[in-house]
Amino acid sequence: MPYPYFFCSRTSASATFLLLAILPGFSSAAEPSATPAPMSMYFDDSQMVEVATRAPKPMTQVAENVSIITAEEIEGMHAQSLGEVLSRLPGVFVHSTPPDFNGSSQVFIQGSREEHVLVLIDGVRLNSAMSGAAEVNHLPLRIIERIEIIKGPASSAWGSSQGGVINILTKKTGSSGKPTGTVSGSFGERQVAEYEADLAGKVGKVGYYLYAGQQDSNGLKNDRYYDSGRVYGKLSVDLPRSSTLTLTGSALNPHFRTTDITLGSAWSPDFGEDITDRNHFLTANYDTPLTDSLHLNLGARQYERTYINNRIILPGTLAGTQDELFYKARWQEKSKGMNAHLSWQDDWQQVSLGGEMNRSEMGTTTDYGPWAQANWWLPAQDISIPGYEETWGVYLNDTMTFGRLALTPGIRFDHHSISDSMVSPSLGATYKLREDTLLRAVAARGFQHPVLSYLAGGGIWDIRNPALKPEVVTSWQMGVENRSLPFLSLKLNTFLHRIKDTWWADGFGTYWNGGFSQRQGFEVEAATTPWHNLSLVANNTYTLIKQEEQSVYENNATTSTNLILRYQDQQGWRGELTGQYIWWDTRHVSGRGELGQTENLIWNASLGRTVYSSSFVSCDLYGKVYNLFNGAQDNSVWYQSPDRWVLAGMKLTF
Repeated sequence: MPYPYFFCSRTSASATFLLLAILPGFSSAAEPSATPAPMSMYFDDSQMVEVATRAPKPMTQVAENVSIITAEEIEGMHAQSLGEVLSRLPGVFVHSTPPDFNGSSQVFIQGSREEHVLVLIDGVRLNSAMSGAAEVNHLPLRIIERIEIIKGPASSAWGSSQGGVINILTKKTGSSGKPTGTVSGSFGERQVAEYEADLAGKVGKVGYYLYAGQQDSNGLKNDRYYDSGRVYGKLSVDLPRSSTLTLTGSALNPHFRTTDITLGSAWSPDFGEDITDRNHFLTANYDTPLTDSLHLNLGARQYERTYINNRIILPGTLAGTQDELFYKARWQEKSKGMNAHLSWQDDWQQVSLGGEMNRSEMGTTTDYGPWAQANWWLPAQDISIPGYEETWGVYLNDTMTFGRLALTPGIRFDHHSISDSMVSPSLGATYKLREDTLLRAVAARGFQHPVLSYLAGGGIWDIRNPALKPEVVTSWQMGVENRSLPFLSLKLNTFLHRIKDTWWADGFGTYWNGGFSQRQGFEVEAATTPWHNLSLVANNTYTLIKQEEQSVYENNATTSTNLILRYQDQQGWRGELTGQYIWWDTRHVSGRGELGQTENLIWNASLGRTVYSSSFVSCDLYGKVYNLFNGAQDNSVWYQSPDRWVLAGMKLTF
C-alpha cells in the first residue's frame, strides 16, 4: 500500500518535530501521568511480582535478580519491537539478524545462549522445538501490560531455563460497558509504517480486549523488507464464587527478507534469503479462590508454528545459476500443555504448589534446487523423521518473612520422555538492612533440557543423539539496592554460573556432552529522581565466559552500557535521548562475514506531546530519530546497521 510522501521523507519527519514544538496552545491536557523510573519499584511493596515463584509477592521479598518493564515505560520508548525494549535492560542482550526495522532477534541473558532463555506469553512457551530459541520481535508491544524477567537460572519454578525467564503478561479485559481503546499510526523512511487499534470493555459478565495491527518496511539497508499482520484477543467471564474463566488467542504472520549472503565460493552459491514465520496460540485459564487464603488456577494452551526459510541463488555467484532455488526449508512445530497451580498465604508465609505438562512435535520438509541436487547429491525433497517429546514437572516453593528477613526455598522435579529427569533446588533471601537498603542473595541449581531437534527427528543431514544429557548449572547471585541519597537509586548485582555437561557439535552436526563452562560478571544500575523535569537512567553489564571445553570460544567477554535521559513536564511534553554501547563476544561474530568488533555508541532520540485532551478523547504526536550520529555496531558485512532514519506517529485514545 502506498503511503503519503509527507510521512516517508526525512524532511517531513523532521517537520513533525517542528509541528510538535508549535502546538502548545492546542492542548487542554491535565497533568500527565508520571511514568515510573525503572528502579522506583525496588522498595515499593505495591509492585507485585509473579515470575519469581509463580504467585504475586512484593518486590522486597524477591531474592532473584528481576527486572520489570511496564506498559507505561514501553509507551514512552516509542519502540518498534520487543527486542528494542529488552536491549535496554542490564544483563539482557538482543542479537538481531538483520539489525533493521524488524526481523529475527534472539535474547541472551548474562552470557547464556539463546536456547537457555525461556520466553512465555499468557503461559505459552515460545521457544522453538527446532532451534530452542524464541523469536521476540514479532510480538505486538501494544498488547503488553508488563514484562517480568528473571536473570539467571529459574529451574526451581519454571523447569528448563538455564539462562533466565522472560514472562510477558498481556493487558486485562475492560471493566465497564463504555469501551476504551486506542488507534495509532507511525510512518517513516523506506515506507516504514505501523497501524494499530485496540478496544477493551465489558458486556454483562464478559470482559474483552481486542487488538489488530500491521507493520511494514521496504528495508532500511540494502534490499531487506518486513511485513507482518498481527491479531490478539482476550475474553474473561465472571463466574459464581468470584471465579473467572479467561480465554486468549493470537495469530502472527511475519514475512521478511534478511540480506544477501555472498560467500564468493565455488562450493556453495551466494543466496538471498526470505523468511515466513506464521504462528498462533490459544489458551484457557480458570481462576478461583477456594478460601480466603487458598487460590487455585487451572490452565490449558496450544501453540503451532510454521517457519519457512526460502533461499534463491543470487546473480554473479561463483556456483549455481542465478534466480534458481537453492533450497526451501519448512519447519512445523506443535505443542500442547496444561498446568495447575495452588497458592496459600497468611500473614507471614506464601506457599506455591503446582505442576505442568507439555507435549511437543516437530518435522521438516526441504526442497532442494538443481545445483544442490547435482553438487551435493541430494534428492529433490527431503521429508524428515518427525520428533516428539513429553515433559512434566511439579514444583513447591515457600516465601517466609521474619521481620526484615525473607527466605524463599524452592524445589522442582522435571521428567523428560527422552533425556534425563532433573531435580532443581534453590534458596533465596532478602534482607532490609535499612529502610533505604535491600540485600539479595540466591543459590540455585538449574538445567537445560536438550533441544528436541538435537535428540530426535531430522532429515538427511541430521544425525541425532538421543543419549544427550541436560546441561546442569550451579548458580550464585548477590545484589544490593540502595536509596540513601534522596536524588539517586543504585543497584548492583554479581553472578557466577558454573555449567557442566555443556553441549558441543561435531563436524557432522551431532551434539554431545563435554566439559564445563563458566559465566561470571556484574550488573550495575543507577537512576536519578526528576530534576527540572529531567531524569537519567544508566546501566552497565560485564560478562566473562571461560573454560568451555570442546570449543574454540574460550575467555570471551561481552560488555554493554545503556544511557537514558528522559524529559517530562506538566504541559504534556515527553522526550528521550538514549545511547547504547555493546561489545559482543566472538560467538556473535559471523564466520567469513567477520568485520571485527566496533565500539560506536548508538544514539536515538524521541520527542512527543499530548496536543489535545478532553473527557472523550486525547491525541498524542511524536517523532523519533534512530542512529542519530550514523554510528555502527556491525559484526558482519552481511548484517550491518542502518544509518540515521526518522519516523513520526500519532495516537488517539478514547
